[in-house]
Amino acid sequence: MKTKRVKMMNKLILTVLLLCASILPAQALTVKFSEAELQEKVSKQMPLIKKTSFMTVELTNPILTLAKDKNEIELQLNVKLLMGELENQGYARLTGSLSYKAADAAFYVTNMQVHEVRVEGMPEFFTPQVKQMAEQVVNPVLDKMPIYKLKDDVTQTMVKAVLESIEVHNKTLIATLSVI
Repeated sequence: MKTKRVKMMNKLILTVLLLCASILPAQALTVKFSEAELQEKVSKQMPLIKKTSFMTVELTNPILTLAKDKNEIELQLNVKLLMGELENQGYARLTGSLSYKAADAAFYVTNMQVHEVRVEGMPEFFTPQVKQMAEQVVNPVLDKMPIYKLKDDVTQTMVKAVLESIEVHNKTLIATLSVI
């Protein structure tokens, strides 16, 4: 008789909890990244070097800015192009976005695309190859490098979280996660 009551009570408690969970709004967590914090994380990964049989591209001195109007991360890098005995200098400008990987409970800079490459003395026909090489060297590094990892106490609750929104305000990237 007592075990029946306990089982009934457990079912009642579970029903009340499920009802409360469906009525209450979803939890959200806001994570903020300053431009300086992001700059420091990216700077630690430099220099990045990509070699082919006929040229080497070296990327250094990143300058990271947050694009207010697009909610994107912009990166300008110095480019050193080595072709045989020739060494040419210039810069590349890339943009990318922030993504959240629930499995790692971490944020990453992803989808970096080169929008501009200027290298002094570089023949124009090399521009597409240098753009491609810059993307090939930057993306694998940034895709695997978390720029922020949720703390262990928060991680358990946020494992099933999804990225709800990303905004830039006052040189700070604000990411909002919601629990599903």
